Amino acid sequence: MLARTAIRMLVHERSKYVGVVVGVAMALFLVLLQSGFYFGFRRDITIVGDSFDADLWISQRAFLAFDYVAHLDDLSCLLALSDADVSHAMPVIVEWSRMRRLPDGAIDDGQIIGLDLHSGVKVDLGTDPGLDAASLLAVPGNVLVDEKHLPRLGVSAFGETGVEVHGLNANVVGVMRGKKLFSTACLVATDLDNARRFLGLKANQITFVAVKCRQGADLRAVQSRLQERLTDQRVWTASEFHGLTQDYWTRLTGIGPVLSLSAGLAALVGFLTVLLTFSHLTAEKLPVYAAMKAMGASTAELSAVVLLQITVVFGLGCLVAVAGVLLTLAALASTTISVVLTPGTAVAGVGIMACCSLAAGLRALSKLAKVEPAEAFRT
Repeated sequence: MLARTAIRMLVHERSKYVGVVVGVAMALFLVLLQSGFYFGFRRDITIVGDSFDADLWISQRAFLAFDYVAHLDDLSCLLALSDADVSHAMPVIVEWSRMRRLPDGAIDDGQIIGLDLHSGVKVDLGTDPGLDAASLLAVPGNVLVDEKHLPRLGVSAFGETGVEVHGLNANVVGVMRGKKLFSTACLVATDLDNARRFLGLKANQITFVAVKCRQGADLRAVQSRLQERLTDQRVWTASEFHGLTQDYWTRLTGIGPVLSLSAGLAALVGFLTVLLTFSHLTAEKLPVYAAMKAMGASTAELSAVVLLQITVVFGLGCLVAVAGVLLTLAALASTTISVVLTPGTAVAGVGIMACCSLAAGLRALSKLAKVEPAEAFRT
């Protein structure tokens, strides 16, 4: 009976409650979307390093982030392989470079990644399962590029010369999916020899060594032993390597705090919308609730009416917000804007907004607790 009463009250003043539904939907939509932007930014920061199935990394001694590097001698890779607990080690080259688009001569930025795909260290390049990247990239000039930057490079067909790197032709022979950098630069992957030719490096120059340890090995012990031998380099665990770059870009760019603040403000808007609206509507209906009390309804039953109304309004707002987010994700799928929205993040966003709505309803419930049956006779 009380449930029917709660629904009838919503339907009777649907114009007022529609505004609350829209407010909750907009707040939740912004919370989810801003969270997606934030986690997309964090993923893109370390997208290259996280693609390696590596336990340890060897870099230059003074090191700020993955994107700012100096070159090492590839002897570091051989020394790493000499440890009994190291199963594989891959020399890696990472360097920024200017690229020239051949169709119109425009200059673009790129990050060149040189890989030894026969080293035994697995790398997820986001390529098609049937693509033999190791053999394909061994051909002089062959490269893979991020799929979302393919149109920007002016490449219309695989295998054709579409760009120049330091005056050398680069043939795009495939694409990498889900490997967009956080900057506007295009990610270009090739093998070590091609990378050295493009960048003008010596035959023994590399940037990093990605190390894979044997199963069951004590990573900290291996790290300590390698650090003792490689006094001119720095040995990192994969988590340390990831965290360093994450912290560098998140802290210095300010993008992370801005996106977090935007999501927080959206949640605040939703909280205030529900708080003010339900407080106002409850105050308007105090005579009605007082009459219901006079007819025998308890405070708990009246509170259940208000909570049911909040639940219905919040549920409708969630449906509208989720529909809006799905449409937005579909629209952004073909762009270079990264959005990472996992089910866990979505549930957390909905949970936060649900708590905000419940907290906002407490004020209305406090008014119900104080109302007296005599209020029904006041005008």
